[in-house]
Amino acid sequence: PCVVLWSLKLWRFLTFDRGLTFVQVNVMSYDYSGYGISEGEPSEEACFADAEAAFAYLVNVKKTPPGKIILYEVQYGRSLGSGPTTHVAVNQSNLNQPVAGVILQSPVLSMFRVVFNFRYTLPGDLFCNVDIIEQVRSPVTIIHGTRDEVVPFWHGEGLFEMCPQEWRCKPLWVTDAGHNNIEAYLRYGRH
Repeated sequence: PCVVLWSLKLWRFLTFDRGLTFVQVNVMSYDYSGYGISEGEPSEEACFADAEAAFAYLVNVKKTPPGKIILYEVQYGRSLGSGPTTHVAVNQSNLNQPVAGVILQSPVLSMFRVVFNFRYTLPGDLFCNVDIIEQVRSPVTIIHGTRDEVVPFWHGEGLFEMCPQEWRCKPLWVTDAGHNNIEAYLRYGRH
């Protein structure tokens, strides 16, 4: 399989990439427009376009079947990567070419909901995973720290509950982990 990592700080994942290589998966990583060394202006539209371009590169140039691709948003700058990841997973599901799996780490229901617990999606809200997660037709695993101080833990719980039951994998709730230290908790078996 091939794992696609969407990250705002790729350098933080060099050891993570090596770990994936150790278990014999190929890894593709990139920065979003306007982040890291990538040019352009950051926006929801640009993030979606970047995600689609990376996915298309794997399928069309590298000839990787969608069913062999695992989407893993690692999202440093957190929360942002769950939007493009879910977006691509839904697109592929709607094309009847679902990906092999989706891993969402510290995902958001939507950007506005990080600050306010809205019941409905408001105009102008971004990365509205809450509105599309039910369309994913691939196994979905959600990882979230129970003491996340940036994206409340209930976001992960909410997305888990909204995933179609047949595609919902057992979540990984990392006890006492915050937003930026999940990997450390997992590395030392503290979950």
